[in-house]
Amino acid sequence: MRAEKGFFAGAGIGLTSIFTILLVLILSVFSTLSLFTARADERLSRANADAVSAYYAADAQACRIEADFARSGEAEREETIPMTEIQSLRIRLRRASDGSVERLEWSTVRTEESGEAEALPVWGGTGLPGAQRAAGKETANGRKP
Repeated sequence: MRAEKGFFAGAGIGLTSIFTILLVLILSVFSTLSLFTARADERLSRANADAVSAYYAADAQACRIEADFARSGEAEREETIPMTEIQSLRIRLRRASDGSVERLEWSTVRTEESGEAEALPVWGGTGLPGAQRAAGKETANGRKP
């Protein structure tokens, strides 16, 4: 006896193979994306850890400077302690009238060598952005005079 064949009887193996191939392809893409995301997160975490370590090292040095200032007879002291290539810890200390030490400034600042970031051209909200530039009527902030 011969079993009856329906319309999808011969397509069962082909559909299963196509479905398996698509599933493997999709899982491969997701695993690749997960790998790249994990690597990017690791780089970001390392950069963050390095920045925090640099800050606390500079903070410890600033505390030592503050202790030296408290023992000295100076009236005022200002120090800039480098942390990274683009940041420093700036401290300003002053001796109060009662002899105690006042912290005037204790903050992170951009280093002088890093330079100022160039301003981005911002659209003023009127007219077409390229039309003002073409007519030569654009000011430094991108607005009409």
